[in-house]
Amino acid sequence: MNNATASLARLERVDLRTIWPNEATNFTPWLAKETNLALLGRTLRMEIELVSTEEAVGSFSADIVAEDAGNGRKIIIENQLDKTNHTHLGQILTYAAGLDALTVVWIAKEFTDEHRAALEWLNGITRPNVRFFGLEIEVWKIDESPCAPKFQVVAKPNDWTKALSAGKRDLTELQQTRLAFWRGFHAYAEKHASNTSPTNPTAQHWMGFAIGKSGVDRRAAVKTGLSAQEPEIRAELVISRGNPAQRFGMLESEREEITQEFGSELHWHAPDDAIGKKIYVRRKSTGRTKPAPRIAMSGSWRNSTACTRSSTNACVDSRETRENA
Repeated sequence: MNNATASLARLERVDLRTIWPNEATNFTPWLAKETNLALLGRTLRMEIELVSTEEAVGSFSADIVAEDAGNGRKIIIENQLDKTNHTHLGQILTYAAGLDALTVVWIAKEFTDEHRAALEWLNGITRPNVRFFGLEIEVWKIDESPCAPKFQVVAKPNDWTKALSAGKRDLTELQQTRLAFWRGFHAYAEKHASNTSPTNPTAQHWMGFAIGKSGVDRRAAVKTGLSAQEPEIRAELVISRGNPAQRFGMLESEREEITQEFGSELHWHAPDDAIGKKIYVRRKSTGRTKPAPRIAMSGSWRNSTACTRSSTNACVDSRETRENA
């Protein structure tokens, strides 16, 4: 036995109730914190932003109401520190209907086969943009180390199947081309770009990427110009919520520094009649069907992602410092 093998420790599973004795007063407030929603978001490949906790829906209260920063869609998160039951299944449906949420996340200590099957059935019969996730929450430690939470996805929508079904029913030829493009892009980015977190492929002309600061209304995105006149590929920073004009203005005040850091021309797009403001780099495309892997790791994409992430966070941090002074 070598020294490395002899020093191996054992993982020990921790009882959830020793960490969070009560769902409403301990677990929900913990999960609602920015860092913990970010952990959940990485598991689900979303950027989750808190809207409210314990929001009233009739005589019930939804544990957490959030928003997917990539598309602005509402998310319901229901917590259960025990084995799943019919009561909570009924509650997630009530909350989704009452709050018009398209994404439902049910977190529990353990999912029964029946409730896992129920979520899979719901994912199979609902529209492509309606999604139900089931996650088991675990806590682990090594010897006397701090405890570490882990989310394990046990039920999720089959996005490929739902998108394919939708394509057969509703998508135009152009939308099917977009969907195929983004599937290829998504697969390539997952394999070759560990610093990115793309959303699931859709038939839209863009794909959102989380850039690591939950609660700030901006996103990194790739868009393709698919018009016959000017086909192009873009890497964009989009500021669309909160106070877009103010945030854009703060970045624009450092325009020269940002452009110098980026190393090539940036386009600053902030028309008065548009809510969203954009900063982007563009590249002409040879056509609609250019293979996704050829542009997924282009220098423009890597540079724009790094540049917009660092410069945006710097400006936002500066703004928060001034507000708190």
